[in-house]
Amino acid sequence: MAQQRLVQFTDDLDGKDLALDDAHTVSWAWSGVEYEIDVSTANLDKIVNGKVPVSALLERSTRVGGRVRSTAPKTTTSGGRSTPAITGREQTHAVREWARANGYEVADRGRIPVDVVEAFNAAH
Repeated sequence: MAQQRLVQFTDDLDGKDLALDDAHTVSWAWSGVEYEIDVSTANLDKIVNGKVPVSALLERSTRVGGRVRSTAPKTTTSGGRSTPAITGREQTHAVREWARANGYEVADRGRIPVDVVEAFNAAH
């Protein structure tokens, strides 16, 4: 049985159908995150000339990449200080045991409060 497939391109900004020779895929990045958007030549000119707000591009683009962390994550306390995030089950378990032995109330699961982590780090 023969099959025929039709591929139709649509402009992501205005929703209109695009001819194959008028379709442009624009790759761009914002705050370290990569996006793509398919547009016509006319809308490409608007993007290049700054006539399309970034918010409109963000709403209508497809996210194709993301931010990659190169170091261990950090948490920030309400005072603006950074403290290394707790990593690994063993370390989390040790912090919870220490906290309970030293009068802190901590849940069996979930995030450990920053003040408890800071107290644990100061004690060790």
